Amino acid sequence: MYLSIKELLVYTDEERSKWQEWFSKNGDEPLKIKISVETESSVGSLILHCFQVELWYLFFMRNEILTPESEISKKYSSLPTDQVEAIFNFGNQTRKELYGFIEELKESDWSRVYSHEFKQHAFLLQGSLRKLLSHTLIHEIRHWAQIAMTVRQHQLSPPGQHDFIFTKALD
Repeated sequence: MYLSIKELLVYTDEERSKWQEWFSKNGDEPLKIKISVETESSVGSLILHCFQVELWYLFFMRNEILTPESEISKKYSSLPTDQVEAIFNFGNQTRKELYGFIEELKESDWSRVYSHEFKQHAFLLQGSLRKLLSHTLIHEIRHWAQIAMTVRQHQLSPPGQHDFIFTKALD
């Protein structure tokens, strides 16, 4: 038996829930903590980045490429990086859309290969739906670990148990 996408989704849902509750209790200030990640400057912007990546891949798997000029990109580009409620409302909405997308899939969709060439970066993005979803979820898991390390470095205790052994996804 293999680990399924649905089980990874449940695990990341649990992580999001822990962090949303933690930030709700600790307020917006921890979102402003500087983080040493190449593309993002604060904890809040890194969380938002995770949710934006999920949205980007969702559109990619629908055969739509989000560009900075896309209406949906413009809609979400001005989200605040220092407001718990706004960030997690966006993340909850992207996750809801992702679940809706997955529920509509047929068995044959899982092996379909998606491909897009980013000519300005000389980069070919290619993978099956299973690979793209796995990447999106593991990407988020890695960033939650960075966030946990960062808040610890600022004398804050991250929420709950994050190791996969504690997930309810496999119970």
